[in-house]
Amino acid sequence: MDRDTSLKIGVAFLAGGLIGAGIALLYAPQSGKKTRRDIQRTARKLKNAGYEIVDETIEKVSEVVEDVKDRAEELLHQGKELTDDVRKDLASRLDSIQKLVEKQKKKIIS
Repeated sequence: MDRDTSLKIGVAFLAGGLIGAGIALLYAPQSGKKTRRDIQRTARKLKNAGYEIVDETIEKVSEVVEDVKDRAEELLHQGKELTDDVRKDLASRLDSIQKLVEKQKKKIIS
């Protein structure tokens, strides 16, 4: 399951919990003072749960960013190594070609 789907499920679960708690409190046979206190308590719990979801999401995003950064640095390093190897190989081949040309030039002049 990807992160977007997990986040959507978490938000839907949180919203469903909030709606369900609100309906349960409104239909419960208790005094208005107790109902308001229960609503405040439930709202605090949901707020804290929301903060936890946000903190976890920020942490996961930070981890993904760090992983992408590390992978990009690794790929950049590999690219530099590949470029150095290609440059050395090309220089070697050019040197070989130059020697061959000099050798052929000597044959032609002689």
